[in-house]
Amino acid sequence: MTLATLWNYLSYLGIQPDLPLDLQKKIILCNRIALTIGLVMSCVSFVYFGVPILFAIYLMAALTYTSSLLFNRLGFYNVSRFILTFTPSVYIVIGAGFCTEGPCVSQKFALLSVLISPVLLFQVTESRKMWLGIAWTLLALLVYDPVTRAIPRLPEIPSDQVVDNPVDQTASALISFVMFVAAFAYQQRINRRVEGQLRETVLASDAQNGLIRSQNEQLQRQFDEIERQKTAIEVINHDLRLQALKAQINPHFVFNALNSIQHFVMQKNTMEALGYLSKFAKLIRQVLENSVNERVVVADELKALSYYLDLEKMRFNDSFAYYIDVDDELDPFAVEIPAMLLQPYVENAILHGLRHRPAGGGLLKLHLLYQFDRLLCVVEDNGIGRAAAQQLNATRTPGHISRGAAVTDTRLRLLNHDTAEQLSVVWIDLLDNHRQPSGTRVEITIPI
Repeated sequence: MTLATLWNYLSYLGIQPDLPLDLQKKIILCNRIALTIGLVMSCVSFVYFGVPILFAIYLMAALTYTSSLLFNRLGFYNVSRFILTFTPSVYIVIGAGFCTEGPCVSQKFALLSVLISPVLLFQVTESRKMWLGIAWTLLALLVYDPVTRAIPRLPEIPSDQVVDNPVDQTASALISFVMFVAAFAYQQRINRRVEGQLRETVLASDAQNGLIRSQNEQLQRQFDEIERQKTAIEVINHDLRLQALKAQINPHFVFNALNSIQHFVMQKNTMEALGYLSKFAKLIRQVLENSVNERVVVADELKALSYYLDLEKMRFNDSFAYYIDVDDELDPFAVEIPAMLLQPYVENAILHGLRHRPAGGGLLKLHLLYQFDRLLCVVEDNGIGRAAAQQLNATRTPGHISRGAAVTDTRLRLLNHDTAEQLSVVWIDLLDNHRQPSGTRVEITIPI
């Protein structure tokens, strides 16, 4: 092992990876000061080998200072630094008292240099401990003269000039000055190194943050693309479900019309059947044209409804009449509404209301009222009412399931999905003067 390797090993004695960087720096400095002063004091002790008390004091001081290495190794970081801050003053004062009869000037310079220890070992980050160490050293300077005078000079030292001559005083002053300058230079070096490490850390952190920002932006773009695709898929699914519901409505209506044709054929009423087929062909053509788009103009919707109402009148032997009233403020060729939206309510009024009247005279009214940003469609009949219709439905052939109402309700929910302006349907039971059911009115409000 080389001296440089040993020096680095002892310098980093007690350093743990989880310690703050500032404390690691102080521990390294503490180890180096303890090792340096301990070696110096060990060598100086042999100068006074012929003076047993001074030899013992210097040797004890060397062991005391180097004990800081052991305390750092054991993790007692404050104890090790307090040893190098408080014990030098004690050893210097006692040693100076045994060397001279009066105050030893050269040792006073050495005591003055001890002021560096608390500043270096604690620094401003541990200001209380630093000022405590400085105060202790200043107290030692205050009591230095009376204490050294009180301690008698050892008989092995013939005079004060042996250890406190002008040469020793000058050397001690120079050594103290050099130590102050070296301490300042070392601190500056440590600060520059720390600043360099911080600069590298900041640059690495900026690079890492830039990479993270780039990754976040990429992830955000991917997320936005996924959301866009998700929204597009939802729109497609929404449209497909509406088209599927329209596909269910159209066959339902066509099936009823074919039943009517079958009725005329069974009765061998050829002319009626041919007339019905002609109207049915026109209706099918109009329904197919309207089915191409989700929304159609009011004029096309009313044309399909007129064909349908004419067919139902023929089917039920003109047992009801109808009329369609369009508001003068409404332009039927400009305003659009969902295709095949009104037909299920008209069909419901005929099949469940007007069809079951005990006598003729049935009437179906369809009003379209323009209300600025809305279109109010009113389907009104003078049939038997909803309560009586429900009673009749309860007696129908078991196994028959009517899906027209369910399909219509589902389509309304889909049309209202994710829209601020909601399409609404209100059912009203009509009563006569005797509070008896006299029909049903359905009010459909359509945003336009």
